[in-house]
Amino acid sequence: MKKILLLTTAFCASLIVNTTNAQTRYLDEVFTNVTVTADIVYGNNFSVITGAPVAGDLKLDLYEPTGDVATDRPLILYLPTGSFLPRYFNQLPTGDIKDSATVEMCKRLARQGYVVAAVSYRQGWNPQAATQEMRAQTIIQAVYRGLQDAKTCVRFFRSDVANNSNTYGIDDTRIAVGGQGSGGYISLAYATLDKVSEIQMTKFYNVTDGAFMVDTTLMGDFSGLGGNAALNSNNHVGYSDDILMTFNIGGALGDSTWLNAGEMPIVSLQGQADAFAPYSFGMVTIPGTGGNVVEVSGASDIIRIADAYGNNDVFKTPAITDAYTTQADSYNTALDGTYGNAGNEGLYTFVGAANGNGPWEFWDDATVTAEVNFINSALGTTMDPVAILANGYASNPMYQALGPVAGQARAMAYLDTIQGYLAPRLYRGLLEQPFSVEEFSTIEVSVYPNPASDQITFVSEDSNPISSILFYSLEGKVVRTESNINATNIVISNLDLPKGIYFATVRFKEGTTTKKVVIK
Repeated sequence: MKKILLLTTAFCASLIVNTTNAQTRYLDEVFTNVTVTADIVYGNNFSVITGAPVAGDLKLDLYEPTGDVATDRPLILYLPTGSFLPRYFNQLPTGDIKDSATVEMCKRLARQGYVVAAVSYRQGWNPQAATQEMRAQTIIQAVYRGLQDAKTCVRFFRSDVANNSNTYGIDDTRIAVGGQGSGGYISLAYATLDKVSEIQMTKFYNVTDGAFMVDTTLMGDFSGLGGNAALNSNNHVGYSDDILMTFNIGGALGDSTWLNAGEMPIVSLQGQADAFAPYSFGMVTIPGTGGNVVEVSGASDIIRIADAYGNNDVFKTPAITDAYTTQADSYNTALDGTYGNAGNEGLYTFVGAANGNGPWEFWDDATVTAEVNFINSALGTTMDPVAILANGYASNPMYQALGPVAGQARAMAYLDTIQGYLAPRLYRGLLEQPFSVEEFSTIEVSVYPNPASDQITFVSEDSNPISSILFYSLEGKVVRTESNINATNIVISNLDLPKGIYFATVRFKEGTTTKKVVIK
C-alpha cells in the first residue's frame, strides 16, 4: 500500500491529548443528539445462509451528529458481532447492527463528530459440521465474504462522493473500519489480508477435497470483484477500498503471517480470559459445544507483532498519556511475563474471568423474548428464548448476577473504557496523520504554477476526468473545495488562500492523488 510520507515535525507536535476541560471534536462528545438513517442499501451479493447462494441487498444504518454543518467528516465503518450467523439463530441475544452495544458505540462516535455506518455483512457457516476441517473451511469463507462486504461498503461511499455530490458529508480520504466480535475478525482481515498466498496456505487447505478452502476464482478477490457470477456480484467497480486504520473489540486474526511491516495501524481490545477467541495464540471454539474450529491470533499476539514491525508507531510519538492509556500500560506490564505485552501500543486488555467474553454487551430480556417468539410464529421455527438468554448470560455472567439495571450500567462502564481508549487513537490515525495520505491511484497530475499566487491549474495526464479537489492546511483542515469538476483540466482562480504550504487531494472515479502546493 503506497503512501506519501509528508508528516512534519511541527505537525507531530500538534497532537491534542485531552488533558484539560476543553472539548475537542473527535476526542470528546461535542454533540448532544444523533440522527440515524436506517437500512441504506450499499450493495447486493450472494449469501449462503440458506445453503444455496441467494442474492440479497447489503444494508447499513448511518449515524450522524444532529445539526452538524461540516461536510468533510471522517467515516467509521462499525461491524457488529454475531458468530457469522443471524441473531437468535446463533442461539445468542446478540448478532445484529441493532444490538444494544453496537447502537451505543455508533451513537457515541457520532456524538464525537464522526459519520458512522453500522454495517451488516453476509453470514453463514456450519458450526455443526462433523469435522474440524469443514468447520474451519466454512468459517474462513464467512470471514472472506465479510471482508468483501466491508470493502464494498467503503467503495459505496467513495462512489457517492464522486457521483452524488457527497450525500453523507464525509472526507473519503479518512476512513477507519472497526469490528466487534466476529466483526473484529473482518476488520483485522481488512488490515492485513492482501495476498492470495496468505489465504491459500497449508493451514487453509482442505485435504479431504484436495483444494484450498477459499478459491478466489469462485468467490472473487479480496475486494469482492470477479469470481463466479453466480456466487459473487461486482459492486462499485473502479473505486478504491483503501483505508487508514482498523480497530477490533474481541476479534482475532486468521493467521499471524498475514501481518507485515508497513501495514496500517491496528487497535485491539480483548478480554485476557476470552473463552472463545484466544487472547494470544490458540484455538477458536464454538460457544456451547466447545468444538474446535481453527487456530488464530488474538489481541496480544496481534499487537506484539504489529508493534515490532513499527505499524503502530503513529500512536507513539508524541506519547498518548490519558488515564485509559495509563491503565492499559499497567495491564500490559502485569501480563508481560506470560505474553510479552510490556510497552505494546494499541492493546487494551480486560482482565479477570468475568470480563473475558464481552462485558460491554447488554440487552433487554423482554425484547429478546418477544422477537424470538415473533420469528417462531412467522417462520415456524422453534427457537427457545430462555435458552438464548441463558447463552448470553453464560458469556456475560455479571450482567445476570447484577440484574438488568446495574448490569447495563456495568456494560456502559466498559463501553466508556473502549471509547476512551479508542478516541485519541482514532484522532491520531484519522485526523493527526493527514499527510500519511494514501495514494489511491497511479494517475499523474500536473500542477502549475507551483508556487502559485491567486491562480493554479490541475491537469490529469492520463485523460481521467478529475471529479473534485480538496485543499488541506498543515493543520489538516479542509480550507477550499472544488467539486463537480468532471474535466481533465481545471483552472482555479481567486484561490484566496494565505501564504503557506497546502496539500491538494485530487479525486478521480478510479482513485485519489495528493499534491503538495505552495502559495506565495
